[in-house]
Formats: sequence, C-alpha cells, structure tokens
Amino acid sequence: DNEHGIHHSKRWRTLRYSYLLLMVLAFSLETFTIFVATQVLTQLATAQSMVPVGSNLDLGIDDENVSRGFFTMGAKEEVHLSMIDFLIKNFEFEYATCRCHFVTGLLCFTVATALRVRYAMRKYSDLSMSAMCCLLTVATGMLTYTNANTITYGGYLNLVKRQLELSVNFLKARMRSGPLSIVTAFFGCLTLIYAILGSISPEFAYFEL
Repeated sequence: DNEHGIHHSKRWRTLRYSYLLLMVLAFSLETFTIFVATQVLTQLATAQSMVPVGSNLDLGIDDENVSRGFFTMGAKEEVHLSMIDFLIKNFEFEYATCRCHFVTGLLCFTVATALRVRYAMRKYSDLSMSAMCCLLTVATGMLTYTNANTITYGGYLNLVKRQLELSVNFLKARMRSGPLSIVTAFFGCLTLIYAILGSISPEFAYFEL
C-alpha cells in the first residue's frame, strides 16, 4: 500500500469514509425502525391511538364475544379491508417510516459492505470488483423488486417523498408540546448541511488511515 500511495490516495480515503458514513446511516435508520415498530405494537395492544380515554367506542371485545378484534372497531365503525388499509388510516406516519427506513437502511448497509469489500480486497483488483458488483447487484435487485411489487405509494421514491411529508407534519404538530421537535429538526438540518459541505470539500489531509 505504501508503495502505491494507497494511504495518501483521496479515492481510497473517500471510499473508506463513505463506508463509515453509510454504516452510521444504516444503523440510525434501522434503530429508529425498531423503536417505532415497537411503539406501534404497544399502541395496538392497548388501542391507545384509536380510542381516546373515556370514549364509549366499542372495541369489539366483550364478555360474550372476544374474537372480533380491532379490524371491526365496533359495529358502528368502518370495517377495514386489510391490514395495510388499517395501518394507513390509523398509523400512516409509523407505517411509512418503518417501510422507508427499513428499505433505505438495508440499501445503505449493502452498499457500505460493497465498499468495504472493495477496500479490504484492494490488492486483488478483479476479485474485489467482483465481490463489490455482487453486493451492488443485490442492492439494485432489492430496489427493482420493491418498485415492481409496490403495495402503496407507487414505488420507493414516492414512499420516501410521503415519509418526508409525514415527518414534517409530525414535527410541526408537536412543536407546541415541547422543545424536542425543534431540537430533532435542528439536528436533522445540521446532518444534511454538514453532509453536503463534507461532500463538496472533504478535508482528508487532517486524517490518517
């Protein structure tokens, strides 16, 4: 590596730090997915999101018939045609967030692994390119399958767009409840700003491999 200047090559440094940033993004997205999914399961178990405290709404759970479940939501309420229909009408933010973050995190992890393999096997150029292309094939294949078999929103890009809209609305609706929504939006903006600045002019001279 020293003979070929690998330690001083900006291309290899860019590849290595891109791998690290993609792994950070993948970990963040998947962690948030697990958190939101767990919260939704808790709300479903307690009917917290659908039925306010003190409401007289019939949940379909009584002494005579306990098997009617949430999808009827009582005889006077609308019957949901499917699980997806139920989730979108009651938990659209959570549904879109889990789908978008899970797929995006998985894609980031796959691409990051491809970059890592290319760097780790750099002495074997053909083999490292083969392994990297294999992983990139998996990433593009997953994205192609997602777009071809979309359930809602019409594809991955529309899913991302809808999730961003729901996230903005979610933060706006809760700004008066406390400062955490503002803090979350602030850190999100800083993440994008520094990512753009770092991509335009990376200061690799300050780092050593």
